[in-house]
Amino acid sequence: MVNRVTEDKIISKFQRLDEYLANLAQLRKEIKSEKNFLEDFHLYGLTERYLQLSCQIVLDVLDLLVIGEGFKKPADRSESISLLFNRNIISEKTASKLQGISGFRNILVHEYGEIDRKKVYEVLQSQTKDLKEFKKEILKFIKDNQLLNIKERG
Repeated sequence: MVNRVTEDKIISKFQRLDEYLANLAQLRKEIKSEKNFLEDFHLYGLTERYLQLSCQIVLDVLDLLVIGEGFKKPADRSESISLLFNRNIISEKTASKLQGISGFRNILVHEYGEIDRKKVYEVLQSQTKDLKEFKKEILKFIKDNQLLNIKERG
């Protein structure tokens, strides 16, 4: 069972995720075209950074849940995602959408080779909603656990 300290850490991380996603939404509004994005270092630089931070929050929450639930330590983040799906914490759709998040974050952080800015543009345009869905599912899990704890005590 996730304890109150872990819940608080997750909530705090999601508050930052909301901030980063709002910043990404603002950046999306400022982009006139893919060409504009690829040529404007301000746009792609800020986008890369906020996507990196958003991905890191998801990975941190995965780790917090694995530890908080007392699961056996997974070999990697992909296994963490599968574990949360198998325990009905996240949906199959969300698990599938998040499978590449660790690799994408590593590319942004460590710049393995050249960062594919077209890929960054695609993620900005289409995949930030997946991060929102992850957050929604985790918060539902936490809320359901709180209700279960109340029923067990009462």
